[in-house]
Amino acid sequence: MPGLNRRDLLKVSVGGAAALWLSTSNFALADSTSIKAGWYGGQDTHDRMQKAIAQFTAKNPDIAVSVEFAPFAEFYDRLPVEYSGGTAPDMHRHSMTYLFDYVKRGLLADLSPFIGKSIDISALYPGVVEIGKDGDQVHAIGNNQIAVALFYNKAKVAAAGSLDNLTWDGFRDLAIKIGKAGGANSYGTNDGGGFFAFLELFVTQRGKSLYSGDNALGFEPKDLVDWLDYWESMRKDQGAPPPSVTAESAGFQNAPLVKGTAAMQVGWSQQIVFYQALMQDELDIHACPVPAGAADNGHLIRALDFWVVPEGSRNKEAAAKLVNFLLNDEGALATLGLSLGGPASDKAASVLAKTADVPSGKVLTYLADLRGHAPSATPRWISGHGELESTLNRLNASVGFGQATPQAAADSFFTEAKRILG
Repeated sequence: MPGLNRRDLLKVSVGGAAALWLSTSNFALADSTSIKAGWYGGQDTHDRMQKAIAQFTAKNPDIAVSVEFAPFAEFYDRLPVEYSGGTAPDMHRHSMTYLFDYVKRGLLADLSPFIGKSIDISALYPGVVEIGKDGDQVHAIGNNQIAVALFYNKAKVAAAGSLDNLTWDGFRDLAIKIGKAGGANSYGTNDGGGFFAFLELFVTQRGKSLYSGDNALGFEPKDLVDWLDYWESMRKDQGAPPPSVTAESAGFQNAPLVKGTAAMQVGWSQQIVFYQALMQDELDIHACPVPAGAADNGHLIRALDFWVVPEGSRNKEAAAKLVNFLLNDEGALATLGLSLGGPASDKAASVLAKTADVPSGKVLTYLADLRGHAPSATPRWISGHGELESTLNRLNASVGFGQATPQAAADSFFTEAKRILG
C-alpha cells in the first residue's frame, strides 16, 4: 500500500469531518445499466474506491456507476432514510455493527443466486462469507479480515520495558510506568474500556463470548465489572487518560498516540497505517494482553465490513458484478490496498504484499500470524450491537467521571442489554 502523507490523513477522521455525499457518473455507453455504489470511510478510502470503480467501468462499459460516500457516522445517519425512501445505493459497504439490524428487517438481498456465477467466492478466507449468512441465504460478503491489535511507539515502550509475554497485569504496570515517566498529561495507552471488540477479546479469553444466540449476552455481569474496574485502575494512575481527554480524541489525528500523550493505542489492525502516516516516531504492532497462562489468547480474525445489495435494488445483477470485481480483480485489490481493512483472501494478500509499505507489511504479517491459531469461524455480532457498543462507551465514561461504580455501570449495561436485545 503506497504511503499516505499527513495532509491526506488529516481527512481520514471517521465522524470528524463534514459528510461528503457526491454523485459522480463514470463513462458508459448510452444504453448502459446504471447503478449507485456507496461506502463510508476517510478521504483515502474515498479516493481509492473511486479509482477502483473507474477501473470497473473501463472493463464494463455497459454499466454506469454513480457514487456516494461519507464518514462512518454520517453514512449511517443517512442510510436508514435512503432505505425508507427507496434511494439506497444498489450496492454498498456495510459494517457488522449494524448489519444484522438490516438483515432482521429483510432489507438486504440474498446473494446466493449470484455466487458461483456473477460472484466468485472460491478464493475468500473461511468465515468471510459464512459470517454474512442467515440460514441458507447470504446477505453480505466480507470485503476484509481484521483483528484487534495493540500499536505502540517503539522508542517509548523500549525505554520503559517490554511487551514480551504481555499479560493484563503487565500491560497495566507498563502503561502506568510510561504515563508517570512522562509527567502531567501523559498516559501509557488510550482508554480501551469503551471499545466493545476489546471487551469481546477479554471475555473470549475467559471461555465466553459476546453473545449467546440472537438475543442474549454470552458473558456475566462479573466479567464486565472486572473490565470496567481494570480501566478505572488504569485511569487513576495515568495508565490511561481521563474521559475528558478521551472525549476529545476522536479521529486519528487526535489520538493520544499521535499527539504524543500516550505510547500505546488499541484499535483495529489496519489502523497502524493511518497512525504512522501522522507520526515521525516508528510504530509497531503487537497482540493484545492475555491472562497469565491462558490457553487461548482470545484474538479473533474476522470480516468486519461487507458488500451488500439492498432487496429493493432494481439492478442486482450489475451490483453483483461490481461486488465481484472489488473482491477479485487484481488491479482493484492493488488500488484499494488496506483502505477497507486487511485482505479477505490469499490472493489479495499476495497482491498487497507486492506494493506494501512498512506499516502495511506489519499489518499483513500480524494477520498472517493470527491465522495460524485463530478460529476460522468467528462469532458474528447481532441485531442491537451498535446500540450496545454506544452503551458500553457511555457507561465506561460514567465510571471515569465518578458518576457510577463499575458494579453500578455493569448492572445498567445488563439492564439496557435486556431491553435492546428483547
